[in-house]
Amino acid sequence: MISIIVPVYNAAPYLPQCLDSLVNQTYRDIEIICVNDGSTDNSLDILKAYAERDSRILVIHQENQGLSDARNKGLKNARGEWVMFVDSDDWIDISTCQITLETVHAHQADVVMWTYNREYEGHSLPKYYITSLQTWDANNISQLHRRMVGPINEELNSPDTMDAWGTIWAKLYRRTYIDHPVPVRFIDTKNIGSAEDVLFNIGYMAHIGRAVYIPNALYHYRKESCSFTSRHNPRLPQQWDNLYQEIKNLLATQQVGNEFQEAFHNRISLGIIGLGLNELFAQSSFQDIFNRIDTLLQRPICKKAISSLKIQYMPLHWKIFFCFAKWHFTTGITLLLMIIKKIILR
Repeated sequence: MISIIVPVYNAAPYLPQCLDSLVNQTYRDIEIICVNDGSTDNSLDILKAYAERDSRILVIHQENQGLSDARNKGLKNARGEWVMFVDSDDWIDISTCQITLETVHAHQADVVMWTYNREYEGHSLPKYYITSLQTWDANNISQLHRRMVGPINEELNSPDTMDAWGTIWAKLYRRTYIDHPVPVRFIDTKNIGSAEDVLFNIGYMAHIGRAVYIPNALYHYRKESCSFTSRHNPRLPQQWDNLYQEIKNLLATQQVGNEFQEAFHNRISLGIIGLGLNELFAQSSFQDIFNRIDTLLQRPICKKAISSLKIQYMPLHWKIFFCFAKWHFTTGITLLLMIIKKIILR
């Protein structure tokens, strides 16, 4: 059986499309665990109506605790051998469970990964990490594990897709490795800012033996706006420090090689982009933003990471950006971030 976990918070306009894609799966042996995380719209009413029509749906209601807690609550109630996560404003192809479970059996995999469509209003764009089937076994599974930490060498060719592999959705997990030998759970983003799914995958991938990626765009990811760039988060630098510490703590227990340390430092380096963009939304003067970004670049954790970043693998525009970072050319960094912001928001 596959347990599909759906955290729900104020998703009423999109929830029927999501639920329809689940209850109509061609593979029928599923349970759909919907955790209503204190929605203030009519999401709970929609969930109850669907649950009355389909006994495979379990609705759990709780006061608002955040996305990570909702996912953890779903895991606590999951009974299936396999676990899949679907966000309540997204949907999946109706053959997703059947195709991914057949892939599991064909490759004896502990996790199946697939790709997705970016769904804009009026059109879709598929996103492919790679365009052919790929497998990992005992000989190279550590490469996939390391990729969850961060990119190295040629992988730096696309810095803006650092966490493309680390999403929690578009994957089918074997529940045994979620619960044992060390339970893998989600950390509240109030503490780490973001990337709770990356942390989950770093924990999970450390214990598995086989993985497979299929180039099937079975997941539909709704992209209407970029929430990360919509407002300034004054706590983000500290939250990401907490995130980096959590990753460091995980790796310390996993006895990993030097490539993991390089990947970790590259994650910190590439994080300067996100931290800098965050400062641009502080609604401050140019001088104040300049000072904030200068402070970010002066932080020892950033300086150490940037010093070892191999920019030769990057496209020209990113080489320029990170050359400026290495030279501590704050004016150049600030101007480039302003251009990036305009490109994101247009």
